Amino acid sequence: MTLNTTLAALGLALAAAAPLAALAQSKPDPAKTAAKEKARMQELQKQVRSYRCVTKAGRKFYGSTVPPQCAGELVEALSQQGTVLFRIDPPLTAEQKAAQAAAAQKDAAQIEAKREAEAAALVQKRRDQALLQTYASEKDIEGVRQRALADNRAAAAQVEARIAQLRQRQDKFAREAAKYSKGSETAPAQFEQDVRAVAYDLSLQEQLLESRRKEAAAINARYDEEIRKYRLLTGADKTEKK
Repeated sequence: MTLNTTLAALGLALAAAAPLAALAQSKPDPAKTAAKEKARMQELQKQVRSYRCVTKAGRKFYGSTVPPQCAGELVEALSQQGTVLFRIDPPLTAEQKAAQAAAAQKDAAQIEAKREAEAAALVQKRRDQALLQTYASEKDIEGVRQRALADNRAAAAQVEARIAQLRQRQDKFAREAAKYSKGSETAPAQFEQDVRAVAYDLSLQEQLLESRRKEAAAINARYDEEIRKYRLLTGADKTEKK
């Protein structure tokens, strides 16, 4: 690389860095801004020769310090030439403070709502990206659905088989109970416990079977939604409508 080429490359690098440096320098420093404002106010305070206010009744009051009659009024600080150096706002009333607090609360709520909406949008974007990365076509989604439904049916079949076994035991217990009721012999305590245990187990299995049925409906709803989103993201939905 020649010297001229090196210098040219260095010049381009400096030119590219210049806007960034200028941007960094132009960004205001809050601490410096506050210090400058404080210094400016201190300088203006030295120039104050009098204070003035106009009451709601239209009367004017002047003084080398803020006149007591100006309490609750807008006060102007005047120079020796009578020009307004700065103004002192009156203290807020209870109603104004309440309104200010309500406005601040509303602003905070809007900021929080915006933040939550942006976070939700980001989560949705990631989910959409994951959906497109997971499935290459609607056929893939349908395949996953059918596998999930097959697993659900297999689990439900096991529960149904268990229910059938428990009902057979209940029928057997019913026949035994009929014998005890006809004869003089009373049913043993263990028999009564077995009857209650089978009834309790049967109740649990029936609840489990109902949950499997609800799970099947949830699986279909989930993959219906996956297909809807996939069509929306890939534009297939618009194509079908045409």
